[in-house]
Amino acid sequence: MADPAGRHRIDPARYYFRTNPLFETGAESYGWLNGTVCVGSGYLVEGGVAYKVSQIL
Repeated sequence: MADPAGRHRIDPARYYFRTNPLFETGAESYGWLNGTVCVGSGYLVEGGVAYKVSQIL
């Protein structure tokens, strides 16, 4: 996965990326993020990994 030249050969069914972001801010305008629960799923893109993150309601 770390080799940019060879990672395209890895079958996406053989890996997964998951994340659970935690937000902490003291800025009043972004205070709503402090209590937000999110989950994300990642995938390989040119130059790294991208994540699709969704809020849990």
